[in-house]
Amino acid sequence: MKKILFRYLFKGFLYPLLFTILAFCSLVIIADLFGSLEDFIQNKATARQIFNYYVAYLPAVVIMIAPPASLFASLYFLMQLHRHGEFVAMQACGVPLQKIFAPFLIIGFIMTVFLIALQLGPGGNSQAKRDQIMEDIKGNKGSVHAVGGIIYREKAEKRIWYFRQLDFVKNQGEDVEVVVQEDSGKDLKKYFARRAIWKDGHWILNDVNRIDYDSSSNFLQSTYFESLSLISWTTPPRQMVALEKKPRDLNASELWKLIDNPGNIQKTLLAPYQVQFYTLIAEPLSVLVLLLIGLAEGGRLSSRHPAAGVFNALFILIAFYLIFHFFQILGQGMRIPPAIAIFTPLCVFATISLFRIAPLFGIRLLEKS
Repeated sequence: MKKILFRYLFKGFLYPLLFTILAFCSLVIIADLFGSLEDFIQNKATARQIFNYYVAYLPAVVIMIAPPASLFASLYFLMQLHRHGEFVAMQACGVPLQKIFAPFLIIGFIMTVFLIALQLGPGGNSQAKRDQIMEDIKGNKGSVHAVGGIIYREKAEKRIWYFRQLDFVKNQGEDVEVVVQEDSGKDLKKYFARRAIWKDGHWILNDVNRIDYDSSSNFLQSTYFESLSLISWTTPPRQMVALEKKPRDLNASELWKLIDNPGNIQKTLLAPYQVQFYTLIAEPLSVLVLLLIGLAEGGRLSSRHPAAGVFNALFILIAFYLIFHFFQILGQGMRIPPAIAIFTPLCVFATISLFRIAPLFGIRLLEKS
């Protein structure tokens, strides 16, 4: 009996959840298709390019849709249970409320884990991948694959890099100058290379002149190398261009490397990248928060006035996203620490939902003794 009830509740929530995600994803993709159709036609995009464009975009759409979908699907299914008297019947038969809610929470947990894996994996910068494919379709590959006029400082290694152009897809730079300094800031060596290639985890300079200086920064000698392999120079191109790219253009691994080893980057410049990294984690967690809100409002639905609970849930949903984005802005501007800015709204709304759920279990948290 318990297994039958569990399967019934599990399927009853899972099917509308999947339908809601599929429906909203279809609407978002169709809307984007109408907006991008002119670019596809003008640039004679192939069916494969269009397919790759939307495959790249799909993870971002799923992550955007899944949290509100969990709210709407839980409300819908609980409304159906109330409408047919099944919710009251289960309670009358002695089924504890936690067993009624358990299938919802299990599905929510599985979805959260899946979305976190997607965010920290291939989906973390899926919108940037989509934009890159669109630029490729338009024939502007250089605008997304390379950055010009890069200056990058390696504080620990006392190196300063300058690239006329750095291609972080081909992992090579053109017209490169590298200055190696002492702790005091005096120049020890300068490298002038026609090309620099990052291969096998280190840099190789081609067609390069190395100028050596003594301890007083006086010229000693100039040496030419056709190719110079520098095994200890291991900073990858993507890390060098990280601050030249928008936070959403970096994946989770690149963001973590940047914020874990910021070097001498100012906190105000680093904050938007910290906010983006924490957002990649917070967005999947919002599935559980909004699901709790759906259970809190759905569990107290009245068969006579079901719209009241739905309107309450919609109001909380709108308030959640407004406050979440407001705190994102505060974090990006370093008004408050980025981690606190991102996770505070989640904690606040999770607490609100628990306060709303508690009376369903007969717990009056705010009742005076």
